[in-house]
Amino acid sequence: MSHDKILRTDGNVSRIGAENAESYDAWASDYDRELANWGYEAPEQAAGLLKGHLDEFEAARILDCGCGTGLTGAALREAGAGGELIGFDASRSSLETAAKKRVYDRLEYADLNEPLALEDSSVDGILCIGVLTYLEEEPIFRQWLRILRPGGVVVFTSRSDFWQSRGILATLRRLEAESLWTARHVSPPMPYLPGHPDFADKVKAIYAVCQKSAS
Repeated sequence: MSHDKILRTDGNVSRIGAENAESYDAWASDYDRELANWGYEAPEQAAGLLKGHLDEFEAARILDCGCGTGLTGAALREAGAGGELIGFDASRSSLETAAKKRVYDRLEYADLNEPLALEDSSVDGILCIGVLTYLEEEPIFRQWLRILRPGGVVVFTSRSDFWQSRGILATLRRLEAESLWTARHVSPPMPYLPGHPDFADKVKAIYAVCQKSAS
């Protein structure tokens, strides 16, 4: 299967963008159908969280960080996001599929482990759904803080098994202690791919909402 290297219950996944992009390129044509069959609702859940925590959500400039085939972008539009929507991803085939949904104003290839091609304090909101697995956490957190405007909000998901083992909670709290952002919501482990034969019981998702400090 094209996704054997990226959907692993043992957590042994690469954080090299080009390697993961190859798998997602091969999966792009079947991705939406298979995720629907597995009961994937993270885009809708995350879009609702951003709407609930970001003032003036309807007009906000939002980055879909790791947009894939555009499921999260579509969920944002369905939730009422009417401002500029930017999608970055390392899979060019996924970006082509996302473009067909016609929900993004800007779609670009990006290795998300490299600096994001956005100016400081230039976006109001960020969603990063199902992507942190493949990224170095503290560098991407600091990139989000750089590009978020003061008071801006990021919603991201983490595999529940990585939350402690990779020190994600500790990193989140350290940045909070530096007065860079405040955690507004951290969910308990939630179903992620409830219809997947392996993931259903073994891998859950944690949803986190962080707001950049106003000054």
